[in-house]
Amino acid sequence: MDKTKCLIAISFLLLSPILFIGDASSGDDTENILLYEVQPYGSYEGVSIFNYGSAEVNLKGWSLTDREGTLAIVKDLRIGPGTRLTFVKAIDPNDWFSGRESVIAFNDGRIQKSGSFILADAGDDVYLYRGNVLIDAVCYGNKTADAGWIGDPVKMPSGKYLLRTGPNDTDSLSDWVSTKPGVTNYFFDPDLFFDADVTPFSFPESGGAPIFKEMEKAEKEILISIYLLSSVQLVALLCDLAENGVSVRVLIEGDMLGDNGFGTELTLMRSLVDAGGEVCLINDPVPGNFERYTYVHNKYAVIDERTVILTSENWTQSNLSMDEPSSSNRGWGVVMESTDLAMYFKNIFLNDADQRYGDVHSLLDYSPGVKPYSGTLTYSGEPSSYETATFEARVMPVLSPDNSHSALRYFIDNAETRVYSQQMDLGSSYRALSDKSPLKWMSDAADRGADARLILDATFNKKTTEEIVDGINVTTNIKALAVSGRASVFGMTHNKGVVIDDLVWVASVNWTENSFMNNREAAVLIDSPDVAEFFAGLFVDDWGVNKHTIEEEGLEITMEELSLDEENLYAFTVSGPIVTTYKWDVLGNGEIRTSSINKIVCRDLPSGTYTLTVTMDGTDHSASLTYTAEAVAAPTNDAGSNLIWVAVAFALAALGGVAALIRKRTINP
Repeated sequence: MDKTKCLIAISFLLLSPILFIGDASSGDDTENILLYEVQPYGSYEGVSIFNYGSAEVNLKGWSLTDREGTLAIVKDLRIGPGTRLTFVKAIDPNDWFSGRESVIAFNDGRIQKSGSFILADAGDDVYLYRGNVLIDAVCYGNKTADAGWIGDPVKMPSGKYLLRTGPNDTDSLSDWVSTKPGVTNYFFDPDLFFDADVTPFSFPESGGAPIFKEMEKAEKEILISIYLLSSVQLVALLCDLAENGVSVRVLIEGDMLGDNGFGTELTLMRSLVDAGGEVCLINDPVPGNFERYTYVHNKYAVIDERTVILTSENWTQSNLSMDEPSSSNRGWGVVMESTDLAMYFKNIFLNDADQRYGDVHSLLDYSPGVKPYSGTLTYSGEPSSYETATFEARVMPVLSPDNSHSALRYFIDNAETRVYSQQMDLGSSYRALSDKSPLKWMSDAADRGADARLILDATFNKKTTEEIVDGINVTTNIKALAVSGRASVFGMTHNKGVVIDDLVWVASVNWTENSFMNNREAAVLIDSPDVAEFFAGLFVDDWGVNKHTIEEEGLEITMEELSLDEENLYAFTVSGPIVTTYKWDVLGNGEIRTSSINKIVCRDLPSGTYTLTVTMDGTDHSASLTYTAEAVAAPTNDAGSNLIWVAVAFALAALGGVAALIRKRTINP
């Protein structure tokens, strides 16, 4: 078995371990049996162990103790390599800890219990013995271990349990984390890549066409985990598929920030349930109820255990449509064909949708009175001229809160040539150059010589964002830019994408502490020069012409001489940003005109040779051009009429093709 397949096999076993019970001979890798979990709460408390070795081990003669009680294994009980075995006070099929596979009750005939083996909520110590040999120990809460433990106990807040982070055993708190039940805790592995065929696409250019295309192909199963799904056409398609026998299961956030169309989404989801689909909500809005994640902010689907779609954008009416691109977001997406990757995300979906943890409820349990969608739900297809290309790639799955922070840091820390990051937000805790901030990682990459560029959305908090960007530009070697959409292309930068050398990070993960550490988020790290160039091209287009490019290249003025109705028109364009403030001295006589775009058109200029100077307002960037004007009519003495250009300039900016039409008339009268 190659390394990739071995890793995924192990990850599946962690979710569904297998207990080996039989007469097989014991292996020699006994020292690779370690304590794995400690769950002290409720009626189903217990301890699990894990076999990190390569051989099956007979546990007869082993024991667990908390120094007040002992569980001695007195009969054959075998644990296979790469598997977990759990010992619990009592078994309940509906309990997340005791109701899973490979569980042994304290009163099982293979166990001899003595004393009072009760795990204290406030703190305790647990020991694993082989005969009289101490193999492993863990100490948590307010307890001090008698032996086999070094340093402070592991902190364990109420409602959490202990989980070992891996096979390393230092007998100290560095081996353990305290975590919530139902959180997957996949620790970062820099080698966990799966081979896949990857099709990149973008919002709003695609209108979500690749999503519709892949959904249409579904034959057996669609699993969707998403923050917001309100596209009427997509839900209509899902209803059709469900009515035709495809298992459609959707997990949505139940307490999103603000309304954002939540009411419409619920009616659409009711229609999907009526069509035979299954819809569950995670995180109800009741304060104090158990929640694994602050928000489930994913945007992914798994289709027929072979295809994964993952995007930065929610699947809303505006994002999954070409009707009004300017109301859609800038975002990135990928379609990935890979059975191994699909199974990975399917297992994540099944874990997150599991109702045993108490934070997931069916739609009708959550809102029994919700009515079906009142509009028309007929899938008419989504015809699109959007063209895609598919590339062979390696793909790493990444999750929050499991490993997104450590994974992104690892790859940015190893960047050599470029780091292009396009983000909707930069959380307040990451604006300082602390070690935990992605901004610091980018700054370090820039100091190493990488081309580090950051685009931040400025749609809602323009002044604050511009202040943040100014601070980044002054204090680091990162080139930062605040962008409020692109006229007629997209409205808001909602992306969370990063290009790192020939790698691409496509994600739902905002650059905020909550998104990295507390939300359920999904991302992929794609290793492909072709996919990287696709998204780098989008980034560069959005980067456009700005103060950074001007500082690098300077300003340049170009002139076109046009003819219209027997008049000479002179169109001057400066190479700065299209929309900003410019000051023009057209005749070189000190008379300044101001425009809010980078173009002016003049007519009735007096004949002669002049030097035009333009300055970018608020900067010291300027450029000059010497040109000759030839008058076709006697010039007027009114200086103002010689420069009739403002209205024409705005028309050119708005219509784009006016200048081309004028040139055509000149060439073909």
